[in-house]
Amino acid sequence: MSLMQYVSDQKWLLITFYFIMLIISILISVDPALKVSFGSLLYLDFISIIMFNVYFIGSYFNKKNQLDKWQQVSLNGLGSLVESATHEQQIYLEALKQLDALFVKQIHKRNENTKEQLEFMTHWFHEIKTPIAVSRLLLETKMDSGSLCEEIDKIEGYVEQALYFSRLNEFNKDYLIQEFDLEKLIKEIIKAESKTFISKKIKVDLHVPTLTVLSDKKALTYIIRQLVHNALKYTMKNGEIHFVINPEKRNLTIRDNGIGIPSEDLPRVFEKGFTGNNGRTHQRSTGMGLYLAKKTAEKLGHGLSIFSTLHEGTEVVVYFPDRSDTLYKL
Repeated sequence: MSLMQYVSDQKWLLITFYFIMLIISILISVDPALKVSFGSLLYLDFISIIMFNVYFIGSYFNKKNQLDKWQQVSLNGLGSLVESATHEQQIYLEALKQLDALFVKQIHKRNENTKEQLEFMTHWFHEIKTPIAVSRLLLETKMDSGSLCEEIDKIEGYVEQALYFSRLNEFNKDYLIQEFDLEKLIKEIIKAESKTFISKKIKVDLHVPTLTVLSDKKALTYIIRQLVHNALKYTMKNGEIHFVINPEKRNLTIRDNGIGIPSEDLPRVFEKGFTGNNGRTHQRSTGMGLYLAKKTAEKLGHGLSIFSTLHEGTEVVVYFPDRSDTLYKL
């Protein structure tokens, strides 16, 4: 900062000072009670101006020194700055430190999101190669088309999973909240998964009275399908899956009599990438299904809980808020 720039910044201080000097000089010269000669008055004005200018120039060099240090702040943050000289500077410095901390936090969060996406995509590439390779083999050998359809379904599932993961942080840009009948949605999902139900001879038990919910239909379909996929995956042949809607409590329960979840794994089933003992023994477990279902449910303002007993089965409950609730976090 040059001296002229500093003078421009402090112009109102200079104008005020010289205006006050002028008023005082006029009052002293016209007041008959004050017997001050013209030469003495000029001398007092001269001394005052000299003292003010010394202060003003000293203030300029002090300010310039501080600004030079501000320009040399390293990338390590604001820790290299000198201590504030005034209370005003202290307020500015504290505000800047808070902004710096917030900025660093946002950078770390963005870096974590980028790292998370890279890890997921790397894992996803490895996972999707298997059904693609199997599909190619089935085409070359002209084997059962039903097996080919099953592999294509796997690929579609992986693609859908990647799609929801990629837009998880920008979910509010692609949603449509509307009222619809949960009973109808559940029946549509069961129909879409009917081939798996039939091939594994799994019985469907429906207790689904009419319940109107407020949600994004596409996202809620994804959540429930993930829960149904898990139930089908870990339920043995000739098992049962129950769908129960409770209109009073406004929840949906999906209960199976499958292999269940060990108690030590239960608290971590919604963690990203966690597969647990069951997942490690199952070829198609990525540890992302329940994680994405939970995150998507939170974005919609829905609750999601899981209860399980090993070798007895698993129960997952989806909770829906009332219309008057303000749980939506989009």
